[in-house]
Amino acid sequence: MNLDQPTTKLNWWVVQTKPQAETLAMSHLEQQGMTTYCPMYQKETIHGLQVKTIVTPLFPRYGFVLANQIAQHAVHAIRSTRGVNRLLRVGDMPSTMDASIIDEIRALEAQHQNQTDRYFKSNDEVRITGGLYQGLEGIYQMDEGLERAVVLLSLLQKDTRLTLDKTQLRKK
Repeated sequence: MNLDQPTTKLNWWVVQTKPQAETLAMSHLEQQGMTTYCPMYQKETIHGLQVKTIVTPLFPRYGFVLANQIAQHAVHAIRSTRGVNRLLRVGDMPSTMDASIIDEIRALEAQHQNQTDRYFKSNDEVRITGGLYQGLEGIYQMDEGLERAVVLLSLLQKDTRLTLDKTQLRKK
């Protein structure tokens, strides 16, 4: 293949990474001169008493390598690259992903770049794990800022809206 060809004409190979090693694997493949892609998105997580927004892979344990001449000459090195589990194959040939699909994923990633996938969604059933209302169950309504949420409780046959810290909630 001609290296002067636009990347949109070339297929991509699918690389399976080791657990939580997507960025490590892509970085080491790039250091070997390969073109890589690992779609990412922002996700809200709750660990203990902290609400965090992290950037995480859209396809955990997978990334893509452009199937250009550099990759074709170093195909043997891909599987021994740090963070890589294996190059997916169909028979003896690397499994390919059409460039148009990668272009579509990139476009979607760009559209959602500043959006965060929230841990709690509207109408999720939740259990309150701390504070005065500990042990009660309710329906998650919406975010109230970054670390607080509005929960609908049914108390004495009446729906009551309550604003709580998100760290006091668990999905049911």
